Amino acid sequence: MTEHCIHLVGLREELPTLERLAAQVCNDWPVPDSTPTTRPLPIGETGLFGSAGAGAFDQGVVLLAKVPDQTPPSTVYKAIDHLRAARISGVMIVADEATTRNISSGGIITMPASTSPDLIAATLHALCSRQEAVNELTQDLSISQRSHGGVREEMERISQELSLAANIQRELIPRTMPDVPGLEFGVLYRPAGFVSGDIYNIQQIDDKRIGFFIADAIGHGVPAALLTMIISQSLPMRGGCSEGRLISPSDALARLNDDLCDVSDGNPRFATAVYGIFDFESGFVQIANAGHPAPMVVGRDQTTEIHAGGPLLGVFHDAQFEEQTVELRPGDTLLLYSDGFEMAFPDAKAPDGTKGDPNQYLDHIKPLGRWMEHEGQSLARVFEKLEQKLDQASGSMHQADDLTALAISRQAVAARKAA
Repeated sequence: MTEHCIHLVGLREELPTLERLAAQVCNDWPVPDSTPTTRPLPIGETGLFGSAGAGAFDQGVVLLAKVPDQTPPSTVYKAIDHLRAARISGVMIVADEATTRNISSGGIITMPASTSPDLIAATLHALCSRQEAVNELTQDLSISQRSHGGVREEMERISQELSLAANIQRELIPRTMPDVPGLEFGVLYRPAGFVSGDIYNIQQIDDKRIGFFIADAIGHGVPAALLTMIISQSLPMRGGCSEGRLISPSDALARLNDDLCDVSDGNPRFATAVYGIFDFESGFVQIANAGHPAPMVVGRDQTTEIHAGGPLLGVFHDAQFEEQTVELRPGDTLLLYSDGFEMAFPDAKAPDGTKGDPNQYLDHIKPLGRWMEHEGQSLARVFEKLEQKLDQASGSMHQADDLTALAISRQAVAARKAA
């Protein structure tokens, strides 16, 4: 059982009288085994009824105070406010009985000087019991606030680290597109969070060829983002030459697949990817696919999907990746995209807003390849319109997956001459 101490507060000359009252209160204490101790505190030391603070009081104590005669009610109100702020409860003995009916508040109870000691004892006993619970709650609150502060600091630290990781990841994607006469490039890159599980790159290999890829690490967040960094640092190197010959897209994906299997350390890390090399002199594209959504060649009259099959990256060693060669004719656009678009445009007619035509998202992607059909249109402007559609789509504030789209467009001959 907690031992209680009652602080006796009054003018120095009134303290002996207050101590005698306290002795009677202790004699009348409802539970003899829990009789409190007393501690006299002159008003001049406590600051009560005279200055702005509650002075020498410890937080969470119980007091028996004698309000000096002729003390204005406003001063008593201020004293009560200070005591409540310090979570102090107690009994105030007030000379004016009429005043006592108006100024009791919370854990502070005012009583006239004529109140019997046994009633004061019962009241103080109840306040001591209440105060014990208040003190425990205060301690719990303090612990909770400290814990909350620690959690907040940890969350701020994590947020800063994720922001730094996002900046590093963005440094791995090209800031500008290659400058090749007769070609237009467009890109959309929208991570679902701080960092993305998607990555892309496009760079000029030599004076007639461009290498490009888009990859999607399985999963979300930091683990997926770390995997994209491995892919980003591996695939562009595969776009160079080895032993005097250009590494083909299928060989590049095969070597990347072995790299991912080697670093798995018993925890498989999977990814999909499309890698290609575009010879812009001949117009032919060599392309290989590792479990990624099929790229499309969008022309004026038709849309053709490039089904170059291949397994996911990182599943098993010595995987083989099929390679196809397609022609990108003047006026055609090659489109690559990540599977996040499959959930980016929910079907408003479906009962749950998500089911419906599984290929509906293609209606929003294919216009990227037909930008030349509209006079005064540009590929960049078409990508801006796609961004606007994504912003307007249901749930765009909580994007379900990372979104990446890449377009390589070979201008029509007439458009090139006009330029």
